[in-house]
Amino acid sequence: MFIIPLMAPLCLLSASCDEHEAIDLDVHTGYILCDDGQVLDEDTYFAQDKRKAVAVVFAPQTEEHPVLAVLLDEISPVAFCDTLGMEQGTSCDESAFDGYANTTAMQNSRDQRTGKGSPLADEAFTYHYFWQSDYIPSVAEMGLLFIAKEHVNPIIVRCGGTPLSIDADGGGCWYWTSTEVEPNKDNQAWLFSMSDGSRHKTPKTNTYRARAIVEYNPLNIY
Repeated sequence: MFIIPLMAPLCLLSASCDEHEAIDLDVHTGYILCDDGQVLDEDTYFAQDKRKAVAVVFAPQTEEHPVLAVLLDEISPVAFCDTLGMEQGTSCDESAFDGYANTTAMQNSRDQRTGKGSPLADEAFTYHYFWQSDYIPSVAEMGLLFIAKEHVNPIIVRCGGTPLSIDADGGGCWYWTSTEVEPNKDNQAWLFSMSDGSRHKTPKTNTYRARAIVEYNPLNIY
């Protein structure tokens, strides 16, 4: 007589668990990185007003790289290096997702005697939110951004940022990468076109825009 009544709640509990939808803990392209370090999907972000958008995710995490997000605003035209004949110490690897290491090397490449260095890296160093280090993407990371541009551009605009330029007229689509050109790394670095995904060897003293990106490394507690 006492066993049957106890089974009903257990059955209800079991049914409730079976019907519960799994929570998606992944971060997807188009999610918004906020000023407090949180990442929200588009609907959740625009339903609140406490957090401020900083960047938009353009590449989910893989075995090769963490979650990558592009900042809302651009770096104004600036030189990769303020003198020719000076190596910045990047990997020169066009297939590596190593923009952070490249940018760090660029920031540390300043000549102590002349003060010459990388104005581009100096600009990236000032772009920090929530203690995160923003950096100039490598050729490979720019490739990922190119693939996602149609998705992220409308969200960047909705967040009040400047969309990635895809206009080839007047060269507005060209952005610096943080990858120097092998074997002429003293003098050239790679530019990347958001119009067609091509890249171009360019003297490092030329001035072009750049788009800083940031890694998102969530604490995996699940």
